[in-house]
Amino acid sequence: MILEDVAAIRTGVVATRKKVSEKEPVIHKYKLLNLKCASAAGYLDLQYIEELPTTDPLKPEYFTQMGDILVRLSTPYTTIMITREDWCGYLIPSHFAIIRVDENKAAPEYVLWLLKRESTMQKILQNISGSGIFGTINSKFFNSLPIQDLPIQKQQIIGQMQILSEKEQELLYNLAFQKEMYNKALIEKIYDSAKKGD
Repeated sequence: MILEDVAAIRTGVVATRKKVSEKEPVIHKYKLLNLKCASAAGYLDLQYIEELPTTDPLKPEYFTQMGDILVRLSTPYTTIMITREDWCGYLIPSHFAIIRVDENKAAPEYVLWLLKRESTMQKILQNISGSGIFGTINSKFFNSLPIQDLPIQKQQIIGQMQILSEKEQELLYNLAFQKEMYNKALIEKIYDSAKKGD
């Protein structure tokens, strides 16, 4: 079995073609993901969202939906699954492949795990065009990616463990960031106090 047997795979919209020119009226404004939004830890970082003004409405298939799997098509080829309502409704640019799994055929979380495996990353690296940090992968590469056809219950167990692991990583990252900010503020406070001779 291959990925296209269980999922619809497409590339995001070419945002530069949809952006209004100075002479055109702005009728629609969309919240657009960019490469910075794809955290290496496997979640969306929405602080980097951009705005895309357009004249024409864009098709719904180009917007994030619950269960979507996004794969960054350039290094580091980050893979993210849309698992939260607040991650839905964002315009996906052509820097990402969009993988929508048919849940009657496979568990999306299982497909996510397969895409994040080291063996899959090796296949990606063997199929990039360009070189080094500028290498990109064509979204059509994912069509023929082999998938082990396990019973759906087993797929769900593997997939749920993957999702829980990612949530834990996100929490740990946020905790470390907050701790870093706290320590910096504390050190500054001590420094300011020392300068005053306290």
